[in-house]
Amino acid sequence: MTTTKREVCHCEKCGNEAEMTITCQLIDVEVQPNVVKKKEKQTRVCTVCGNEADMIIDFDE
Repeated sequence: MTTTKREVCHCEKCGNEAEMTITCQLIDVEVQPNVVKKKEKQTRVCTVCGNEADMIIDFDE
C-alpha cells in the first residue's frame, strides 16, 4: 500500500523551506538470512527544485 502526503521541510539542495511530497510504502527488508522485517520507505520530493530523498524507517508492528 502506498500513501502520499505533503509536509513543509527544509530542502538541503535549494535551501528553501519548501513543501515536499512524501510517498510512503511498507517494504520487507532481510535483516538476517531467512529473517524479514517490515520497514517504511519514504520518498520525499521538493516541489521547488525536484530534489529527491529516500529514507528507510523502522516500523513497529
